[in-house]
Amino acid sequence: MTSPANKVYLNILKELDHIIHEDNLLPGDKLPSERELAERLQVGRSSVREALRALELLDLIETRKGEGTFIQRAGGHRLAEILAGFFLRETRARKDVTETRAIIEIEAVRLACRRATEKQLEKLKTLIDESKATWADGYIPVEEDYLFHKALVESCHNHLMLNIWRPLVEYSKVALRESLSRRGRTEDAIHEHEAIYEAICSKNEDKAVQCLRHHLENSRF
Repeated sequence: MTSPANKVYLNILKELDHIIHEDNLLPGDKLPSERELAERLQVGRSSVREALRALELLDLIETRKGEGTFIQRAGGHRLAEILAGFFLRETRARKDVTETRAIIEIEAVRLACRRATEKQLEKLKTLIDESKATWADGYIPVEEDYLFHKALVESCHNHLMLNIWRPLVEYSKVALRESLSRRGRTEDAIHEHEAIYEAICSKNEDKAVQCLRHHLENSRF
């Protein structure tokens, strides 16, 4: 079931799309200011800001310091535009999101075994260490977990896969926190990350895929 907060958020995104069409805005055109959007939509500026950030993550808009927010020009990630509509659906899309994420990450980890650089392997190890430190300080390492998976996909050196993956997982951060909040889950997740990392370091594709599948199944997104 969609929470009231999520429903408001989705409605803002839909209304922003309506404004773009109503004002006949084209790629490269400037969007109304946050204040004007808040007034037209009759919502708080913080809610508008959150919706704009989501659209920016999807590469549908671009914020230029001191100038304002602009609709992305053609040549941006067109798949992101398709994904934007996909995310505006209700909760029935969650299963599809989970399956698509798994497909991308499994192929990414295969490629990472062949393509990951020493610098990228060091980044994966650093994020594991940062997860341990955050957890030791009494906090759930949600951001570190997200960044580990992002670095994993980056290691495959396929920018299109990364651009499809990013919005899928960005919208799953609430579920990620809920997953890591389960008793014993954070420690297990860190150990599973270590197993994935070690398999990539040894260039063992089958082992890396096996470890990743195990991790995603246990994460219950």
